[in-house]
Amino acid sequence: MELGNAVTVVALRSAIRLAWTVERAARALGAIGERLESAVEREAQRRQVDLADVLEPLIADATA
Repeated sequence: MELGNAVTVVALRSAIRLAWTVERAARALGAIGERLESAVEREAQRRQVDLADVLEPLIADATA
């Protein structure tokens, strides 16, 4: 194999490894987000709080 081809193969392998790592990180972050959302919903139900009422002023302030 020529040097140019070898460099291309190494670059492609590195790009694939990076894409695989990014995909795994995205899945992990998604799972964390789902667990956090579930925990917040359970706590809101336990305290009998409507999350929409709590978040509405925060969203309004953030978009202003």
